[in-house]
Amino acid sequence: QVWPSGQAWLSGQLMAIGANIIVNQPRYEILEPLGKGQNGQTILARLVVPGKPLTTVVIKQLYASQEPLDVLTKRLQSVGQHPQLPSLIDGWQTPKGQFFAFEHISARPITESEAPPWSPAQVKDWLLSLLPVLEHIHSFRLIHGDIRPDNIRQGQQSSILIDLRITQRLGKLQTALDATGGDAAYAAPEQTLGQLVYASDLYSLGLVAIHLLTGLSPFDVYSVADNRWVWPDLVAETLPQNLSRVLNKLLERSLENRYSNAAQVISDLKKSVPLSLFDKARSFLPAKASLSIPLGAKTRSALSVTAAEGQSKLVAEGQSKLVTEGQSKPIHWQPLCQLQTGITTALALQNTILAMGTSSGAVLICDFAKGEEVYSLKGRRHRDRITALAFHPQNRTLYSASSDGTVKLWDLPHGELAQTLSQPGWQPTGLAVAPPYLVVSDGTGHIDLWDLERLTPSHRFNQHQDWVSAIATNGQRLVSISRDRTLRLWSLPDRQLIDTLSVRPSRALALHPSGNYAIVGNEQGQIDVWSLGQAATPEPLCSGLDGITALALSPDARLLAVGTEGNALRVYEGASGDCVSALAQGWGVIAIAFNGQTLVSSSQDETVTIWQKSSQ
Repeated sequence: QVWPSGQAWLSGQLMAIGANIIVNQPRYEILEPLGKGQNGQTILARLVVPGKPLTTVVIKQLYASQEPLDVLTKRLQSVGQHPQLPSLIDGWQTPKGQFFAFEHISARPITESEAPPWSPAQVKDWLLSLLPVLEHIHSFRLIHGDIRPDNIRQGQQSSILIDLRITQRLGKLQTALDATGGDAAYAAPEQTLGQLVYASDLYSLGLVAIHLLTGLSPFDVYSVADNRWVWPDLVAETLPQNLSRVLNKLLERSLENRYSNAAQVISDLKKSVPLSLFDKARSFLPAKASLSIPLGAKTRSALSVTAAEGQSKLVAEGQSKLVTEGQSKPIHWQPLCQLQTGITTALALQNTILAMGTSSGAVLICDFAKGEEVYSLKGRRHRDRITALAFHPQNRTLYSASSDGTVKLWDLPHGELAQTLSQPGWQPTGLAVAPPYLVVSDGTGHIDLWDLERLTPSHRFNQHQDWVSAIATNGQRLVSISRDRTLRLWSLPDRQLIDTLSVRPSRALALHPSGNYAIVGNEQGQIDVWSLGQAATPEPLCSGLDGITALALSPDARLLAVGTEGNALRVYEGASGDCVSALAQGWGVIAIAFNGQTLVSSSQDETVTIWQKSSQ
């Protein structure tokens, strides 16, 4: 079978070929079919131009296209400009449909170029080389839909992705494409049900990465009996923590828990995860050993932690005392359980009731004293990540703030939504309950006071000039920190600003019950104690940590729990500044809740860990 070449190619050749155009018209000679589906077919062909070497091309025929030829040709030319994608050579239309000729990539599949298993370092570099390609494809609202080893070829410098699906394009309001074709072994769960989304490509890419690590088919690394992936047990080398976490998230069956775009994967792969002394030591512990390593004052230097000895800023006034080096007793913690909840961005603890807010907008509840399973609250959920949670101190109402621009009230006895609050342009970042007010901080720099009974706006503090990172209150005083690098102290009864202090970039904050001391953890890893209204400079509590992400004081203010970007959760004694506990923690603490006896932490490894104070 012979096809004449398309008008797109001819338009650039008319002047060169001249009068011989009819006699010596270029044409395509079909070599073999490569694949066929409901919407079109793919053919290997040869471009024959008289007087020139033969060129092998791949022709995609679309039986019925969504768009005019010139629009689609222009887009595919732009897509093909990426060096790791085949270029568009030609395009034309006949009564049988639209035809597009692409550059033929003759390189071997990656698994033939270098047989698996590959090392973790090789797989990480490979992922970082291909993820930008997917990001490029998705930016045109296209989904590949058939990522597998045979469609990834090893070029001279990097991998090349071939056989791009061009039959459908995701519309601006369209949430998924109809799925056709694809390899069942590498298809995402939603693809097997007939739908494709951007995350489907990421799932398939994760399966190819597992194949490169193990040399096994995806069917061989999943246990149907246990309903789980078993590939981690089949990898010869120890995986770096962030690579293991990324692969697990790429292969999440739930779209809510899976990566939604390639940029997120690239960001997580590039994050460095320091190996702490705790991680090194844990490998030598017996299997039933405690998951905590209590640290006295003499050992904290091993973790590069320094304390301002003798500081008494965190204890109740009149009760402070000096504690000399080595006199602080270590505190032990027993892990009660670890919950797999996805990325948990906010925590709140009231007695034995634990509330958890996720990056997908779900609010989960667990009463760990009763051993109940985690359950979701009923009602219309948030549409974006939960930024803060807070319990009402007198009744069983839970408040949740979200990046979707709403604050929701949940009736805990009935486990359902009670009311939704919203304001135009609202970006809630923090919550605090201080009767008669519900305090809501905002991404625009505002702090709103809502009447708790009427649930109507009562007052607005608007002195911050940028995103409010955190707020804390003792009922009478309110403190806030912002990206404008200020710490502000407010009087809630008088509804006015008391003081403004300059701070380093910070996102973690706690307030002493007396309202006289604010504890700020900054992004450089230092914790400062500010005497509010008394000193223009803070007293350092400790430094040399990773960036501080969360702080929580015990109700008696004797203990301070500290979460960081690293993989240890620490507890400090307020009177001495000594680190009295360091707990095993998944990479990157996101949020913590602390009542003195129970400590709860969430981390980037998508777990929530509940710790109980122990005498052993």
